[in-house]
Amino acid sequence: MAGFTQAQLEALEAAIAQGALTVRYADRGVTYHSLAEMLRLRDRMQREIAARGDGPPRPAARVSVFRRG
Repeated sequence: MAGFTQAQLEALEAAIAQGALTVRYADRGVTYHSLAEMLRLRDRMQREIAARGDGPPRPAARVSVFRRG
């Protein structure tokens, strides 16, 4: 099994943002029981994609340094 894709994660996140319990991706549709179930799956998908390094690039962290004087 190839695992979750970035496109699947984006489809799930879009459904969450719209308040929909049904997610359509390609020729398939899934109806979830609750928002909590969708959020758990989203977190799992994010972890798996991040572990493989397949996700979008993360922005570089910026650090500001201030000195008195």
